[in-house]
Amino acid sequence: MINLVRGRRSKRSLLAFVRTYWVLAALGLMVLGGAAWWFAGSPLFRLKTVAVGGLVRVSKADVLARAELDPRSNVWLMDRRAVERRIEAIPYVAAARVHRRFPADVRIDVTEREPSICLHDGAHRSYTLDPALRVLERGCAAPGIPTFTVQAPLDAAPGAFERDAQLLRLQSDAAALAAAGHRYRAFAEGAYGELVATLWDGITVRFARDADLGRAQSLIAPILAQLGPRAAYVRSVDLRAPTTPVVEYRENEPARGKPAYPQQ
Repeated sequence: MINLVRGRRSKRSLLAFVRTYWVLAALGLMVLGGAAWWFAGSPLFRLKTVAVGGLVRVSKADVLARAELDPRSNVWLMDRRAVERRIEAIPYVAAARVHRRFPADVRIDVTEREPSICLHDGAHRSYTLDPALRVLERGCAAPGIPTFTVQAPLDAAPGAFERDAQLLRLQSDAAALAAAGHRYRAFAEGAYGELVATLWDGITVRFARDADLGRAQSLIAPILAQLGPRAAYVRSVDLRAPTTPVVEYRENEPARGKPAYPQQ
């Protein structure tokens, strides 16, 4: 009899417990729902200010236009990654990071792409590219960067990545020559597939396509040194046959028409 009485009391206590806490749980959900409704619609969290940092070539107006921030929306509920992706669609933008500050301020930090190539194509169009070969704009707007010339017409759109096979070869060749310590202002391929690179002083150098570019270009300085004063008139150096390099002079050189074969 004692066990039965205890069992009945246990059932009544459990039922009372559930009823009591169900009411509390419902009240808690109502409070949370009201707080969420207030948070979502409160003017306190509507966008107040937007600061943009890291801009050099891109304008703040362009960034804000791509960001598409709604001044009536709650800044803490916006999709930050979606905003960043829209800004990163600007050709000159490499990365964008959106930061929120209480109560409703936003800061956008932009990392811009650096122009590194002026590209000319077979249709006489030109483009500015970065090291990743992203087209930053039509035309060559950045002075002092090397020129790459390819034979195919490209018609590339700003923001796209250019993957022309000839361009990729020229970029690889330029990197190899730069690693060996020489700076060139122009790169192209000749009629026989050879690399034609122009130094910043205007001398054109021809390399065999399968050549060790670093080793081949190490011949240039000794050749010019051996020519003495005549080096000022050199127009091109042909290194396709490294054992017998050919030097061609400019039109106003006194010994015009007599290419030199410096001793190795």
